[in-house]
This record gives sequence, structure tokens and C-alpha cells, in this order.
Amino acid sequence: MDNSKKAWAALTLPLATLGCGGGSVASTATGSGEVVAIVPTPTPSPSPTTTPPPVAATPAGYILAKSLDGAEDLSASFDIGLGLQAAWGTGQIPGNYEADEGAFRFICGGDGKLAKDDPVVYFNQPGASHLHQVWGNSLFDARTTPSDLAKNAVTNCNDTAYSLNRSSYWMPALVHESGEVLKPDLVMVYYKRKISSSAYCTPGNPKFAGTCVGIPSQIRFIFGWDSKNPTAPVKGASWYCTTAHGHHANLDDAFNAGCTAGADLIADTGAPNCWDGKHLDTPDHRSHMSYIVTDPHTAIGRCPSTHPYLIPQQQNKAQFRVTEDMYGTRPDGTKYSRVRLSSDGMLPGAKAGATLHADYMEAWVTAAKKLWVDNCIEKALNCSGGDLGNGKQLIGAAQPAYGWRNPNARVSWSPPG
Repeated sequence: MDNSKKAWAALTLPLATLGCGGGSVASTATGSGEVVAIVPTPTPSPSPTTTPPPVAATPAGYILAKSLDGAEDLSASFDIGLGLQAAWGTGQIPGNYEADEGAFRFICGGDGKLAKDDPVVYFNQPGASHLHQVWGNSLFDARTTPSDLAKNAVTNCNDTAYSLNRSSYWMPALVHESGEVLKPDLVMVYYKRKISSSAYCTPGNPKFAGTCVGIPSQIRFIFGWDSKNPTAPVKGASWYCTTAHGHHANLDDAFNAGCTAGADLIADTGAPNCWDGKHLDTPDHRSHMSYIVTDPHTAIGRCPSTHPYLIPQQQNKAQFRVTEDMYGTRPDGTKYSRVRLSSDGMLPGAKAGATLHADYMEAWVTAAKKLWVDNCIEKALNCSGGDLGNGKQLIGAAQPAYGWRNPNARVSWSPPG
């Protein structure tokens, strides 16, 4: 095996053992719904508030929600105002997003951790997964729970000691055939939903899509390509490029559509937005969530009866700068990708990038989450850069700490130890 193949092999595992798209029932930790108060990291550190009781977890790997709010609230032991600033320096209020829909967005750095861990699928099994690119909370390993995230203030989505979004987000790493890992310049994170007063959230209205609620506390799920149904059509995951038209199922197609050096290549993952209202996790880490189903006769989209609650849709756009060595040209003039996802080895014969998927583990301070739901979502505002729609803005959520281009966009990676 030549060096480039050895490097690639080190980042992937055989189909039978790889994770992120599926996993066994035993992979969910008992008591992984435990909640503690959020504590900042500055010295001296404020005293934590009382630890709420853990979320109930069944032996079968289901984690039950306490209510439609999810688990117990995550409460800061400090004034959340310490994590906020005047929006864009002036306190301005953003304009409308759509007449009946609001959006809340922010920017995360692409300098997050790389790890062959997956605390959702392979809990307490270090190194059991393919390589992941993480953004959000800096704490990430095979044993991470929402309780752990709550206690760690360091995040590249909300860069302040008084961070209010301590959630974790991850996707398979993008790897060059040389073995180098390509890291994004940034990740744009979105939450979008119809406003509660709209026809889409009103039972009895012909347009009714589902009962509108917020993001449940401590929910976690996987979306995009599914390793348990590897040849099924992929929902919620595609690639697009700033010099090419359309969204594409794989990287070969993106490069053949005109994605060239100097462009930005985006891995776009959009989560299901219908929830069963009962579970924060299920054994396959997917069944408690569903996409809206469109009636082919009426073209009206609705949450299925098994998942009647419409929550803000979580979406990620990981942005990579394209270089000439990321693609090649065949004798017939067609392009092929020289970069692949670390999970592509799970699907024999898969085209590069065809196994795109993402994971989410929620850990918002409840009071801060309520601000963007009540203002950005419910007032149909177009909130960006951590703007909360009330004249305030999350500190460190408008641009990565290093600027718009990741100074370490290519790295060598080897397992720790």
C-alpha cells in the first residue's frame, strides 16, 4: 500500500464498524440526558446553580423528553447579558426574512476538533467512528453528553467566556487523496421555522403543517446519508459551489458543473424539522425526527401524524476554498474529485462526497434560545451573525476569530497517543 492509500485508510474504517449514520442500540449511554447548570470559565468563576435531575432513558436506548421543551432548562449561573452586545454596534433591528417565516443565523469557525469519535452513535467507544470535523463546543469525544457541553464555555460559534450556545455539530471530515484533511473556512449555522401565528402553525387551516414549538433542550440526531439504508435517496445533504449552478449529490458532479479553483465549495446539510414530541434520542438516532411530507396532489407539506411538532430546522453550510489539486481531469475532459469524505468508505463504489451527513447535540442556554425564538422566528426577522432580533447580539458569533479564511485549512492528522 502506497503512502497516500495508507493515509486515507487511517481516516476510515471497514463498513461493518464505521459509525455516524447508524449504530447499535447499546451505543446510547444510560443517563446521557443529565443536565447541569452552565458555568462560564473566567476567574473567579461564578457559583453554579442547582443541578436539575437527569432525563429518563430507557434500557432500549430511547431518551425521553420531559415535555415539549425537551429536557430540563439549561440555566446560566451568570447574567446572560454578559454574553451579549449591542447588535452590530448600534442595536439595530433586522428586517423581515419572509412574511410567515423567521431565521436565526450565526458563523462558526472551521478550526474545530478532528476526532474519530461519535458520542451519539458510539458513546463511550473512543476511536470507533470515521474521522469527524467538529464545530461549536470545543469539548468533543466519545463520552460527551449535553451535560458536559453545558459545563464547557469554549466554542467557535460563540467566542466569549460567557457563551450561550454550547451545542455541538459535526460532519465527516473532507480528506485529500494525499491524506491531508481539508478544514472549512467557516460554517454558517441556521435555524428557521414558520411563525406560530401563520397558517402553517394553525390547526384546521388548509396549510397547517404542524404544531409549532422550539428546539427541544438536549435533543440530538443524525441527518443526511444513512448507513443503515446506504442506497436510499439522500435527504437533507448536498454540495454546491459559488462558480457552478445547482445542488449536487456528490463532488464529481459539483466539479463537472463548473466548480473551479478559487471558488467556495459548500457542504449543505439541513435537518428534519418534524419531531415526535416524545424522544430526545432513539436507538437509530433518527426515528424521533422526520422531514415534512408533501402531498403530491395538493403540493401542501405537512409533518406526519407520528411527528406532529414543527421545530426550527437546523441547517449547516460548511464552506471550503477550492484549490486546483482538489480535482482532476480525465482524458475525455470530465472532472473527478481528488477529495472525499471520511465516511465514503462505508458505501462501496460511492462517488466522492456521496455520504454527506451531519450530527447535532443541543446545548443552548434556555433563556438565550428563547430570545431568538421569540424575536427572530416569531417576528419573521432575518437575523444573522448571532443577532437576536431585539437589539442584542451574541458575542463572537458574526465571524471566526481568525477572519474569513482559515489560516490552517489543510492539516495532517493522526490518532492521538
